[in-house]
Amino acid sequence: MKDFNKTLQTLVQECGGHSACCIKIDNSDLKKTLEENHLISQNWLASGYAGDMNYLERMLEEKSNPQKAFPSAKSIIVITFKNKWGDASAEHNFPDVQDDDLLGYISAYAKEQDYHKTGHQVLLKLQKKLEDNFGEFSATPAVDTKPIFERLLAVFGGLGIRGPNDLLRTPDENVRVFIGSLFCDIDLPEVILDPKMPFPCKFCNNCVENCPTDALVEGQPFNSLECISYLTIEKKGTLDQSESRLIEEWLFGCDWCTVVCPPKDKEDTRIPISLEWLMKSSAGEIKRIIKGSAIEYAGVTKLRRNAAAILKQSDHPKAQELIEWSLKNLQSPLVLEQLNQD
Repeated sequence: MKDFNKTLQTLVQECGGHSACCIKIDNSDLKKTLEENHLISQNWLASGYAGDMNYLERMLEEKSNPQKAFPSAKSIIVITFKNKWGDASAEHNFPDVQDDDLLGYISAYAKEQDYHKTGHQVLLKLQKKLEDNFGEFSATPAVDTKPIFERLLAVFGGLGIRGPNDLLRTPDENVRVFIGSLFCDIDLPEVILDPKMPFPCKFCNNCVENCPTDALVEGQPFNSLECISYLTIEKKGTLDQSESRLIEEWLFGCDWCTVVCPPKDKEDTRIPISLEWLMKSSAGEIKRIIKGSAIEYAGVTKLRRNAAAILKQSDHPKAQELIEWSLKNLQSPLVLEQLNQD
């Protein structure tokens, strides 16, 4: 194909994506980059920064060797897509809150359909369109669930750079994009882009300066153990007093290092949740509301554990009353243990 780059960008946008690159899986520079990253990842894991994310160590070997993880693949198409992240029109299914409600918050990226599903839909549509030009081929789509260093591949392919907040920063959408990969068993033309960033991150560092927990410190490895997203989503068991203070009023995720990119004041695009609604509604109702969203990964029990941690730190006049109601009426051992934390 004469201009595969132009064709690929057109097709991915027709499918609902934003940008794309294509990397040959046996690219020698990619192999070298993965080997270097493997050593960095080993040191990061050895320092204990992964916390309860044991799967990161378990998947390291495959993530560092995509030819082993995807033995039939010859080309990797990497895409970015948005899912209305940061869009004022993005919607969610949670009930409206009242002015006097005791609130917790969910990250804005969890609005709309689960980005995993959206990404898979874009990738499968893209495969069908490519088959019109190259004939039928087998491919494996992946969106944040398979053993892949997705940000590394996206940066290698020129879709953007890695920001100080450890996220992919793109030239025109900044950090509010998701990444998907399509491992294809055909040899496609390579498309490596040259991202034209409006300014280097080193002249800003707004994400680092606005991290409330020091999970991001300039010149230091990302410390997930102090990251609100890790604590509210990945951390198992109860949160201790220090961790409970760190999560502020977050029930799921954190927006503070993303809403300030490009450099600007914080804007509040979070989903507000009534803690009374969360604790007193049936688990079935909550499951129905979070079904099909990224929040489903955490589940009802972890949302309520985080709510319990917020309540224990709150001086809101309704907090103690809700704690007492929850102790009498909820049955989850994890939530009750969190409520009984000294």
